[in-house]
Amino acid sequence: MSPYKHPRITYGTPADPMPVDLIEEYVEDLAMAIGLSRQPVGVKLILSPEEYEQADYPEPKTQLAYCSLVERASRGKAMKTKQVHHKCDGGTTALALESSNERIESGLEYFSYNLYASPAVARRIRQGVPGLYRYDARTYGIITAPLAEMEIIPDVVIIIANPYQVMRLTQGNVYHSGERLNISTAAMQAICAEITIQPYLTGKMSLSPLCPSTRMLAGWKDDEMAVGLPFEQFIRTVEGVIATINSTDIKKRKEQIMERFQDRGKILDLSLDNDYEP
Repeated sequence: MSPYKHPRITYGTPADPMPVDLIEEYVEDLAMAIGLSRQPVGVKLILSPEEYEQADYPEPKTQLAYCSLVERASRGKAMKTKQVHHKCDGGTTALALESSNERIESGLEYFSYNLYASPAVARRIRQGVPGLYRYDARTYGIITAPLAEMEIIPDVVIIIANPYQVMRLTQGNVYHSGERLNISTAAMQAICAEITIQPYLTGKMSLSPLCPSTRMLAGWKDDEMAVGLPFEQFIRTVEGVIATINSTDIKKRKEQIMERFQDRGKILDLSLDNDYEP
């Protein structure tokens, strides 16, 4: 039974518009602060045909894995997709574009990859994979786009980064909360489950070293990892990253950061003195 809702009373502000200009500034500041080479990606789960049709994004002309769509968005290519556009059932089940099946849930499919010692081990791994398919509601479509260009509020922000940058994003995320990250990963279904659905369900930042499938399908570099966080944590995470530069980075890196800001017509005043400077 649904909670009572009076027809003449508005509850909360769920229809607030996307703060496009503000997010664009924060994306730029983050890129300059930690030297990102890829664009942060916004992911929006579309729950109805009407919302999907209203979304002004192109559809792909060929089938792609979800992680490949994220990779393209990290290079500036925005798209909207339905199940028919996807070719990886790991992604479609994690995102609830379709249901799972007995072979997958039994662990037999995972065991066939020769990654686990027994069907029982494979089944335990599968049971730990976050997936929206475990719930009744289905997802109708997905929007993957550069975060700075999105005009609708995304659910999750994905950032592809190297280990140093992941460290800095982690420090930025915990700067305000003081809450340690509880990372859950098995290097399996990295982009779809560990980096999209995990933060979607928990409301917490998630990290992943990626997985063999996405490294092959999306062509990530060997030194790239992934960070996923709920959109509502993005601004505070960037603020935390900026706030911890003085305490974290050595003189040479600070000089590089200030130069990047200066090249964009911005001033970031940092201390060039560190007690631990070699």
